[in-house]
Amino acid sequence: MTKGADQRFTRSMRLKRRRLIAPLFDRTNNGIRSVASGSIRILFRFVPQNETGVVTPVQIGFAPGRCKNSVQRNRLRRQMREFWRINQHVVPTHQFPDDQTLTLMVLARGAHRTKDVTSDLLKAMYLLHQSIKKRD
Repeated sequence: MTKGADQRFTRSMRLKRRRLIAPLFDRTNNGIRSVASGSIRILFRFVPQNETGVVTPVQIGFAPGRCKNSVQRNRLRRQMREFWRINQHVVPTHQFPDDQTLTLMVLARGAHRTKDVTSDLLKAMYLLHQSIKKRD
């Protein structure tokens, strides 16, 4: 069975460039918005596509926060990425402006249990959708 086009998480969707990540954590920047649910916080902003270097509606990064060791940290990152891939339809990208890319960082903090993190991530994704709708 092949993945549907709406369930892909391609390399171009990964947020890797420092110049795109650093502004998300700049507290003096008024263009950064965030939503939170339980142990998940999503920082996001819209960036012109010519700054990202790729033509994609979303670029996303995952930061699992403090874990006991690298095995747990990487496992949590993989689980968050897979959960986003499966449920990315919650954030409809067809409503975004054509010349803009949504860059976002998903932060996990506190105690990490997969069930809690995934349910919090789903709630945060719904909050993200609502927040983006208000923007329009």
